[in-house]
Amino acid sequence: MSNPETGLKRLLGPWDVIAINLGIVIGVGIFRVPSEVARYLPSAPLIILAWFLGGLICLLGAFCYSELASSIPETGGNYIYLQRSYGKLIAFLFGWTEVLVIRPGSIAAVAFIFAEYLSSFLSFEKIPLKFIAVSIVFILSLINILGLRPAKRFQNLSAFTKVFALVGIILLGVSLRKGSSLNFYSGLTPPSTQIFPLLGLALIPILWTYGGWHESTYVSGETRDYKTSLPFSLITGILLISSIYIMINLVYIYLVPVEEIMRTDLIASKAMQILWRDMGRKILEALVLISSLGCINGMILTGGRITYCLGQDNRIFRYLEEIDQRFSTPSRSILFNALWATGLIIWGTFNQLLFFTGIVVWLFFALIISGLFVLRHKFPQMERPFKVPGFPFTPLVFILICSSLVANTLFHYPWQSLAGITLTLSGIPVFFFFQKKKL
Repeated sequence: MSNPETGLKRLLGPWDVIAINLGIVIGVGIFRVPSEVARYLPSAPLIILAWFLGGLICLLGAFCYSELASSIPETGGNYIYLQRSYGKLIAFLFGWTEVLVIRPGSIAAVAFIFAEYLSSFLSFEKIPLKFIAVSIVFILSLINILGLRPAKRFQNLSAFTKVFALVGIILLGVSLRKGSSLNFYSGLTPPSTQIFPLLGLALIPILWTYGGWHESTYVSGETRDYKTSLPFSLITGILLISSIYIMINLVYIYLVPVEEIMRTDLIASKAMQILWRDMGRKILEALVLISSLGCINGMILTGGRITYCLGQDNRIFRYLEEIDQRFSTPSRSILFNALWATGLIIWGTFNQLLFFTGIVVWLFFALIISGLFVLRHKFPQMERPFKVPGFPFTPLVFILICSSLVANTLFHYPWQSLAGITLTLSGIPVFFFFQKKKL
């Protein structure tokens, strides 16, 4: 459980935590995933419907997380919610999987993308990509170690620069009139019996692109006016992200017919070339670089808090719970995550590990939201500044969606799913062997 006298300071305002969510969510997925969605749904109206549904699902989750975050305003987010609902073991299994695979693997993956685009943008052919990737991880980790203020300023700058750039592309994409409104009527509508199954398949990459909408909850203990700031950041963040995603897809379709989107992996690059020819490629590379920086910095900022919570409750991570008194940051946790991500970058096989844990992500989402019912039963007198609208139906729908994604992943990728579950369960003997004894 988080210690109220940790030394962490409440320095984050509502727009700071919104910037964390925006920076992590709007990464590189929106520049590529629309092509994959079009392969499942070769119809413009269905594509827009799918992106709308993805945003709606995340909005339901944001409502649920708003109650959790405002009533348990402690650093650690998911770790703390699972601990309060189900005890230390389940919380540890989440932290074990998140800290050792999901978080550093995600940082490493995006750092590689940053390195590739930086090498292309500046023509750094002779500098190894792994060196660039490791360097940016340590530079951003150092910024986070030196204090929450410089970290949040960097996050705000990268996140809102990215948003303004995307809004500018959306406005110019329409105003330059280089597309055709007839594209919105192009494509093929699947048979009615196949629409729902295909929507379900399309939602998997779409929800991956929306991933990270809840990340601000990891810094709840460092957020001012948390009773209003956290619900505001979660709900406003997902509404902004959904609007941008839907509008950018409208621009893609306006510029490129659906039949061509299906065949074009780098749809953003294609769209930018239509708008600005050769200069469009450089503009896109610059935008991907900004997006990658915001995503990496946000994951480092929030990831250090998960490792810090693990250190409080288990001896294997006990050296990571210290707060640097000079900077009021979990510096050891941040450094640990940087070193672990570096190891994955050097190893270079983290992509498969991330794929294995896909089922685990949705399983923990279902557990966290079902914890709302547990917490209302266990702590009926707990102050709840924000209550889930439409309770109990809102969380039940979100749990059902998460469970469907777990079942779908298990059905289509059984061996990878079992590997992910095994990886998570491997934390059970570790937990009991190294369990921290309270004095």
